[in-house]
Amino acid sequence: MIFNKEEFYPTPVPLLDRITEGVNWKMLKTVLEPEAGKGDIALYIKEKCRQSNYRRDEELDLDCVEIDPELRSVLKGKGLRVVHDDFLTMHTFKRYDLIIMNPPFSNGEAHLERAIQMQKDGGNIICILNAETIRNPYTNQRKALVNTLDKLEADIEFLSDQFVTAERPTGVEIAVIKVSIPEKERESFIYEDMRKKVYNENQTEPTDVAPDDFVDAIIANYNLEVSSGIRLIQEYKAMQPYLRSRIKDSQYNPSILELKMGKNDLSINGYVRLVRRKYWEALFNSPKITGKMTSNLLKDYLEQVNELAAYDFSHFNIYTVMEQMNRSFLKGIEDCIIKIFDELSYQYSYSDELSGNIHYYNGWCTNKAWYINKKVILPFFDAYDWCGNFRVSWEGRKKLEDIEKALEYLNGGETDSSYLNRLLDNASKEGRSKNIQLKYFTVTFYKKRTCHLVFTNEDLLKKLNIFGGQQKKWLPPGYGKRKYRDFSPQEKQVVDSFDGSEQAYGRVFARADYFVYNPQNLLTVLNPDEVA
Repeated sequence: MIFNKEEFYPTPVPLLDRITEGVNWKMLKTVLEPEAGKGDIALYIKEKCRQSNYRRDEELDLDCVEIDPELRSVLKGKGLRVVHDDFLTMHTFKRYDLIIMNPPFSNGEAHLERAIQMQKDGGNIICILNAETIRNPYTNQRKALVNTLDKLEADIEFLSDQFVTAERPTGVEIAVIKVSIPEKERESFIYEDMRKKVYNENQTEPTDVAPDDFVDAIIANYNLEVSSGIRLIQEYKAMQPYLRSRIKDSQYNPSILELKMGKNDLSINGYVRLVRRKYWEALFNSPKITGKMTSNLLKDYLEQVNELAAYDFSHFNIYTVMEQMNRSFLKGIEDCIIKIFDELSYQYSYSDELSGNIHYYNGWCTNKAWYINKKVILPFFDAYDWCGNFRVSWEGRKKLEDIEKALEYLNGGETDSSYLNRLLDNASKEGRSKNIQLKYFTVTFYKKRTCHLVFTNEDLLKKLNIFGGQQKKWLPPGYGKRKYRDFSPQEKQVVDSFDGSEQAYGRVFARADYFVYNPQNLLTVLNPDEVA
């Protein structure tokens, strides 16, 4: 292509100020100016980046293209890098964040089309064209360009008299075209190939499915991820001879492209271990697998993730762990209920304000028995942020979840912590911190970092007190199983102290199947399909 000096119109600074409005100079890494002329646009961009305190230890990567040999010499004399002569024949694998251009008006459509082609995988374009190129698309090439700009939702602004006071004046109307092409999302050929091998038509990725189906699906996902990663590592190692920093062999010839695996050396076994850890952690964080666990039990299993990374993520190992979970569920739930009982009773009765949490009774063979009252006060509750807005902290929510979960297990059902969180979130949005009704109790939060909890299911509270008394052996061995008249005088004294009267105990005895804890009932809750 022959350079036509009659079409050389350097871009004036006021116009550059206008067309670059909105450019985030600090985010620019690579810029190309085709048809760079004597460098007005390139130098403008360099100065803007300098003024914006660009990357202090990094220089803007700016390339220029210019067809005229004399102007190329001018550009080089100004310290600008010229990488090609004719933009329409330029071919490069390099990617540019921004192509900014003022091409010859006679064939500006060809230059803009070339820029769009270069940015097809993602990037920005700012281009100045003769307005007639857009207003009067009389050629097929112009029609195709207008159609492309429409599809790309380009921003087009028509401006007059922008070159009237320029170095080479002209009154031609211009069109300023801005195109932003999002980075193209690419699918991994390795991943897709392995996915077809791992999944068949009847398999899906883990969604809202039954636990067994969920395990099948998450194992399939694990197999897919491991297989794809191993294939990538193998391909990388196979490419190593072609990725050396020098063409000739030498003693020091490192790879110019590195595939890293966190802080660890690249190895298939190391990669497999990291993926195993990821999936064991995902399994324990799945409500389908650990939704019934209390926070203390779940914490114990999450702490085993590093150890389990040595075991393959397979059906055998998963169901082995799940069997261990089931065996530990009962003991874990019982321990959690006792922990809640202790926290609601003696642990929070050390001050005058909290002493009303419990009342004492004469226990069987002990004088340290206690009983949770209908209202208790919980300390150390962060329910307000630093601005004084009501918002229960994560720790506070977990505490309430554990209390509710313990009561739910005693009551023979399952609890949904998301429902509790929705109630607290709704109260927070309304700014309502008092008398928030949860499933088994109301809560009121105070800025002095206390939470007042009032039980609304008194039968369940009674059951919790009976559970605590029996587990700690404060109640007579036959409590709930023997009639009142069959107790010894000493046993009757304990029952009277605990229940308040013979009549009150009679009510418990009449509904012993509810009030007196039976581990078999808890097993039914934990494994309803196995206890039939």
